Amino acid sequence: MANNFFNEFQNGNCNSTDAIAGGCSIDPSTYALEELLLNEIKQIAFYVTKLSEFNLKNDDIMQKTIKALSVILINTAFRLEDYIKLLYEIEASKLEVKEKYLKTAKEKSIKYELVENAIKLPENPTLTNLLRLGETLVAEKRKGYEPKKLDLIELIAFFARTTSINLEKLSHLGYQNPEWNFQVLKFLNLINITSKKTEKLKQNICDFSQISFEIWQKLMEILEKTYGKRIETDINFEIKEGKSILVSGSDLDELDKLLQALEGQDINVYTNSSLFNAFSYPHFSKYKNLIGHFGGENAEIDFTNFKGPVFATQNFLQRVDNLRHGTIYTTKIIAPEKMVRIKDNNFTSLIENALKSKGFTKEDITKPEKITLKYNLKDINEIIKKANGKDITIIVGSYKKSEITKKFENGLLIELDSPVEIQLLIYILKETNCKNINLVITHCSPNTVNILLSTLFSDPEKLYFAKCPNSIINPHIINALTEHFGVEIL
Repeated sequence: MANNFFNEFQNGNCNSTDAIAGGCSIDPSTYALEELLLNEIKQIAFYVTKLSEFNLKNDDIMQKTIKALSVILINTAFRLEDYIKLLYEIEASKLEVKEKYLKTAKEKSIKYELVENAIKLPENPTLTNLLRLGETLVAEKRKGYEPKKLDLIELIAFFARTTSINLEKLSHLGYQNPEWNFQVLKFLNLINITSKKTEKLKQNICDFSQISFEIWQKLMEILEKTYGKRIETDINFEIKEGKSILVSGSDLDELDKLLQALEGQDINVYTNSSLFNAFSYPHFSKYKNLIGHFGGENAEIDFTNFKGPVFATQNFLQRVDNLRHGTIYTTKIIAPEKMVRIKDNNFTSLIENALKSKGFTKEDITKPEKITLKYNLKDINEIIKKANGKDITIIVGSYKKSEITKKFENGLLIELDSPVEIQLLIYILKETNCKNINLVITHCSPNTVNILLSTLFSDPEKLYFAKCPNSIINPHIINALTEHFGVEIL
């Protein structure tokens, strides 16, 4: 497993069987419901931007809106009650900020404006009538834009949403920046302005990429402040006998809280997905319960094979529609139907389930396997010094590495094995002349698309990105990257 661990991340959550069965395409119903939620959020963005012209802001509403904007629906089967609760909370915030704007405009004797496509939500929502509204919005959007501009509109919405995830992570770590919240909503408001020219939208995206880059920098800074300065470390893939919990997602703070709750319990904890990053922070080495990493980047396989309950953190972004068995707990704002809700960091039910489960037996024990999660600034600095104006190719992730390295063998290479490496990438981009950079990102996920978008302001020489299944990334976004920003798909 360990030898090809990083390669496993390249296909997201879509295997060949899914593709044959049609499971790798966007679900129209999910897309319609996302569009309905986004419609409420973009109205808030409109009125928040208008109020800013009067030097008025509501930090509380902006924070709530960023949290809602961070929701990305991957699974087709999710809790309708979660969705409805969030949708109507956001509508209440919309009505509040709209009323404030209209009142202020009247007081100042200024002609007010209203956002387009302000569909009224039903008093008694059902899945059927909500779907109908969402489908109407989708149809209107497709009619309202020519295809290439629609690609950019979808990209703007996606970029704002994935950047909101990073703002949510910062909030969980005790850091909030109301100005960044405002900048994300101001950026999202671009999709309300139908008269915007394509070239101007492209420039707006590049301008916003610098803000997103700064948010990434702050997130990495706060993570090191919270969990210790990042170091090169080994990731252990050994399976040990005993009761176990698997933690999947990307939220280190939630892994930390669970490990705190487990102190003194005889339960082994394994990370999954990009939470392998925990092992590079010294803070997590103090937890005896944290054993190692299990699986790759296919939750439906990993969760099925794991012998114990699973905890999916708030920003877990994988499909579990075809999960065959297993008990999953989550803190997700809109949870898939098969998951049990954890509230207020109360892990009692999860821990009790783990203690009752069979766990791994002696027959499951595997011999120790490890890989090194590299973090070597010295080697990187030496390559940068050698560059002296030459092209540098940065390869993030290991998929098709031999093929990619051969393509750029005449230049200098910096290989970042982790498929979700951002901290070293930030360092390299700050230390080099970015226009001599070829950036190759080999893993497809919402997170890595955001990483790619966050580098646009630096104007690298050439960008390359992984091939994405439609179920993970809307094809409009890939079209925008290739058509408008010259990204080449691997």
